[in-house]
Amino acid sequence: MLDFLLKYYFRVEKETPVFLGTKTQKGSIFVVIRNNEIWRKESFRKKLKCLASSKWTPNEVMLQDCAKKIFMKNIFGTKSDYADKLFELMSWHNSRDWNFEEMSDLDIVKSSGLYSTTVLTRLRYRSTSKNLNLNLLDYAPLMCKLSNPMVVKIPIISFQYFLDIHSAFTFNSIRKSKHENAEDLISYLYDVLFLQQKIAVSLHEYLRLIHYVEAQKDMALFTTAEINAITAADLVFSYLKASIEKSIVILGLTHGIRNIDSKKTHQAKLNALMALPKEIIDNYYCQFVMEFIKSENLDELNIYRSGLLHKKGISDLQPHSYVGKQSENVPLKKIFQILHEQHSKNTIALIGVLAILTDELVRLDPPNMSFSEIPK
Repeated sequence: MLDFLLKYYFRVEKETPVFLGTKTQKGSIFVVIRNNEIWRKESFRKKLKCLASSKWTPNEVMLQDCAKKIFMKNIFGTKSDYADKLFELMSWHNSRDWNFEEMSDLDIVKSSGLYSTTVLTRLRYRSTSKNLNLNLLDYAPLMCKLSNPMVVKIPIISFQYFLDIHSAFTFNSIRKSKHENAEDLISYLYDVLFLQQKIAVSLHEYLRLIHYVEAQKDMALFTTAEINAITAADLVFSYLKASIEKSIVILGLTHGIRNIDSKKTHQAKLNALMALPKEIIDNYYCQFVMEFIKSENLDELNIYRSGLLHKKGISDLQPHSYVGKQSENVPLKKIFQILHEQHSKNTIALIGVLAILTDELVRLDPPNMSFSEIPK
């Protein structure tokens, strides 16, 4: 009835798009507000006045207030996700003119692909547990704050569940800088950003399987959901390891170190990074990344990924840890915590790698603006 009133009496569309920032461009972030929600917020007196005059349009202040709540819930997250600051940064970024003239046809296809998968991944996460939020501000506040200066070359949209950047703007920044490894940088960056989403989607599905096991196992010896969860965990461990390896390659390529991906061992890849310029190694975010990717700091990930658990007396991904056990006694939640924590660490490290890339892009192609213009 209310939709009928708005459409045929007030001649108002059912929905109103609200864009973040002041510019409407290809790739602009927006949400859609149902106008009946705005009508419901109007005062009784205002409704009577509008009905008498047959005139009503959605209140702009109410639209913006409603839009911000949706932006926060669906894209930016909570205070622990650095949401308020990222919202402010993206409002500023979405109020600037963008130029994508340097992108190749393949860059355009790749950025469009990432945009589409991001939309679908966000839809999947609209009704989900807060256990999936990465809460990176609680882990590494200084690394989160790198997103402030990064906005000039690699704008970070969100890291509520995975690292989401404005890929088209980033790819164009890399091309415009004339970086000698631009082709490879875009290729690996595309891969690692998609991996971030695959990890997030897999964790979402894994948590659903945990809830299913808790609700349905009862007296069953072994359930299909448990088998699926074990399989999913194996896959996520592989994704997490691949994400780290690609981040290492991007770090090397940023400063001209090629063929890191051809090194056979993790230690050999780390040794190759020793060729990074001293001033790069000495900055705090590079030191954070280098510390994180040390072999000894990846032991837990490696033993799960390589299947060495049973040799160490750990059987979290072995069937006998599930058969005949009550749902509260199977190790699904333990594995989820390990996967989720590793995903958080990987994301923080990737932010550090991209901050180093930002520095190099700024050196090669200084922005035509002052950093003082960026919201503090």
